[in-house]
Amino acid sequence: MTDAALGRKVQVSLPNRDRNSARCQSVTPGSNPHGSRVLGKCAGIPWAETRSSVARGVQGALVMSARRSAAAVCLTLLTCTLVHIPLQAQSRVLELNDAGWKALDKGDADRAARLFAEALSVQPNDPVLLFGAGVSLQGQGRPRDAMARLKRSLELDPKLKSASVFLGRIAYHEGEVDLAIKTYEKALTLAPGDRELMSALTEWRREAEVHRTFEERRYDRFRVQFEGRAEESLASQATTVLNSAFWRIGQKLGAYPSDTIVTILYTEKQFRDITRAPEWSGGYYDGRIRLPVAGANRDPNLFTEVLTHELTHAMVSNLAPRGVPAWLHEGMAQYFDGSDVEAARRRIRALGGFVPLQHLEGSFSRLTAAQAHLAYDEALVASAVIFDRPDFGWTRLLTTLADGQPFYRAIESFGFTYADLEAPFKR
Repeated sequence: MTDAALGRKVQVSLPNRDRNSARCQSVTPGSNPHGSRVLGKCAGIPWAETRSSVARGVQGALVMSARRSAAAVCLTLLTCTLVHIPLQAQSRVLELNDAGWKALDKGDADRAARLFAEALSVQPNDPVLLFGAGVSLQGQGRPRDAMARLKRSLELDPKLKSASVFLGRIAYHEGEVDLAIKTYEKALTLAPGDRELMSALTEWRREAEVHRTFEERRYDRFRVQFEGRAEESLASQATTVLNSAFWRIGQKLGAYPSDTIVTILYTEKQFRDITRAPEWSGGYYDGRIRLPVAGANRDPNLFTEVLTHELTHAMVSNLAPRGVPAWLHEGMAQYFDGSDVEAARRRIRALGGFVPLQHLEGSFSRLTAAQAHLAYDEALVASAVIFDRPDFGWTRLLTTLADGQPFYRAIESFGFTYADLEAPFKR
């Protein structure tokens, strides 16, 4: 912590940061601690490397996963499929395929899509090129088109495991759990004992069993799943809240992600069984917004606040699948849900010190409730410093972070340092 009067940093005992255990958590009955009031907000961060990378920042994380695991295999398979076209055309297709994967490696999905499309104009039924096209389309935020290419790829070559993995992950993220399960089950018949496939299948089957009796309400890009008439009115309210908040958040960030956003309303027991979140957790985001709804009818304002908070995580994750510090993710979510910045600042000052923000870049998942109180407050206050800058370039910052630049360097290009963001903690 930092002594408020002397500005002297003192180390605070915090759990080791572990992106591989990052989860969206909260303090019961909600997820974000705000002084004596407990709100249902997410306390974790969706990193590309974490559990169910499928759903966390799927647009970027899946593209990265696919290009790393498949490029070499694809080149070998592609070479085998070109024997029936002229040598000159073969050479051109190989060049386009190679350039397409290199474009993906640089994060240029638009260029990759053009390259694979050109290659497919020469060799339209090549499973490898269709796979590359699917990865590119997902990178462009076009999951439905990506799924169509991947399905066709697997029709032509059912043994192309990378395409199966990618299709299953996208299907799961889009709420097509049955398709995801069927895709992995078929892949397992060709790769028995594959741990990645078996682990995902176990998780998805457990979730599918819980959701078996659920109904779904759709509106625009939103899909809200619920169980029974008791939650039907909440589902209707949720679609209204999500749609309104989406446009408000997008206007501030300067971008409107195109991905489907799935929200699932649970009983308390269902929520614990599915998320395996700690007892103090009351909200979870892993590519889906998952909420226990006990008490939501009694406090509609809290329900709105929670949904807005989680929606922010979903939108930020789609814009920047990786690289966003945990404290910034949580700070942005609190800013949009209407949390009280001044109250948070007062609580930090009352403690007489703070945890340096750089110690809060990783997951909040291992923080105790007391530590989470301070972490959330710091996140909100520091983020507010950035939001107070007129016409701040949020899209540029998020893109820069997703491209791999460390936050402290990225924020310097906007004229900020960590010291600037921490200054309100001390005065």
